[in-house]
Amino acid sequence: MPVKTYDVVVVGGGAAGLVAAVAAGAFGARTALVEIDRLGGECSWTGCVPSKALIAAASLAHRSGHIPGNVMEHVLDTVQKASKSSKARNLLKRYQVDLLFGPSAFKNRNTLELPDTTITAGKFILCTGSSALRPDIPGLRDGYLTNREVWDLPAPPASLLVIGGGPIGTELAQAFHRLGTKVTLIHSRDRLLPRDDAELAGELTGLLAEDGLDIRLNSRVREVEKTETGWRVNAGSDNLFGEHLLVSLGRTANAEGLNLEAAGVEFSREQIKTDKYLRTTAPNIWAAGDCTGGLRFSHIAEIEAKTAVRNALFPFNSRPDYQGAPWATFTDPELAHLGLTEEECKEQNLKYSVYYQPFAGDDRAIADETTDGRVKILSSPLGKLLGVHILGPRAGELINEFVLARRKGLRLHDIGLTAHVYPTLGLAGQRAADEWFAGWAAHPWAKQLFRMFRR
Repeated sequence: MPVKTYDVVVVGGGAAGLVAAVAAGAFGARTALVEIDRLGGECSWTGCVPSKALIAAASLAHRSGHIPGNVMEHVLDTVQKASKSSKARNLLKRYQVDLLFGPSAFKNRNTLELPDTTITAGKFILCTGSSALRPDIPGLRDGYLTNREVWDLPAPPASLLVIGGGPIGTELAQAFHRLGTKVTLIHSRDRLLPRDDAELAGELTGLLAEDGLDIRLNSRVREVEKTETGWRVNAGSDNLFGEHLLVSLGRTANAEGLNLEAAGVEFSREQIKTDKYLRTTAPNIWAAGDCTGGLRFSHIAEIEAKTAVRNALFPFNSRPDYQGAPWATFTDPELAHLGLTEEECKEQNLKYSVYYQPFAGDDRAIADETTDGRVKILSSPLGKLLGVHILGPRAGELINEFVLARRKGLRLHDIGLTAHVYPTLGLAGQRAADEWFAGWAAHPWAKQLFRMFRR
């Protein structure tokens, strides 16, 4: 069996792995990328890209009143068009990164074996991603759907039971509901999206219910049963029936089969164990992305991948800068998150103020008939951004301005004094920031100061 030697070997060709391999190659390291199946990872093939195509089709159907007959074919076509495979291959070739396919397993901490090749390297970076967690629910057996199998449906089903009110479950529940499926969303908490700001997540829950989505909150699943015609779910006093069952109750790290024990890497079902610098329990092996068990988003995976490469190749360790951990849930309206929630501000006993701007007061939102939701900004008394949460149209796009502002240490007056093109949705963020000025101007001492200046 031939032996190949590298400076850095990246295991996994998803969002984190591609970035890590390209970065290592760009720094001049002899680099190989090992991928078991296909480039692009979960997000490209069974996550972000197909779900957004389905959501777009569902939104169009909702607004036009017409449900297209080839929705799932459209989703698959979109996945193929957006495939990162050719673009990734070009980048890997540009930076002289060798691409190897096939299952791999560690022989020791410096040796990785493939079916027809043995690889040795001084440094390894694990970017193996994650898979849907199989929860311990009585009666749950093969035949249910996760975010991976749902795209194999030939058409939107007649009825669908969804267990889990996180981002994946909520997005897919609304999309299939708008495509004519009778959807029941079952969630154990009192609102959907428990990691988001409680106020705006509660408003979104209400909007989805008004839209006709059947949401069962505070419902803990006791048992499921596969029947001849579909699935039965026992949730408290309710027996719910559906043609298909979609389960979205968390993720598990892809670590099985790699023989990480031989490399001295500790792992559990949830994560590959790393320190604050993303180094595993093996001194020459780092990990990045979903497999570390942290924030499982592609943009976070990229941040971690760059940090892992930097720490693997250079002598000074650095921590990943999560930049306030932004994310968005792509329901309609979207819900975007940055920094602290109001609940976290209270838990940390921070002095903070809240500023709002409803989209009902934004001219572009009025023109587009997308006035649900609002911008919510949490700031310190001096205008430092503690958190920004946006429920509304294109919230995932609008949050990026605040991510940059927070990263650069800008304050609310910087956003308020920045010209925003009219009429755009971005003006809602500026108007929310303007409320900080109004709050200062209302102070008695400020009014006295203004009178003195006028004299």
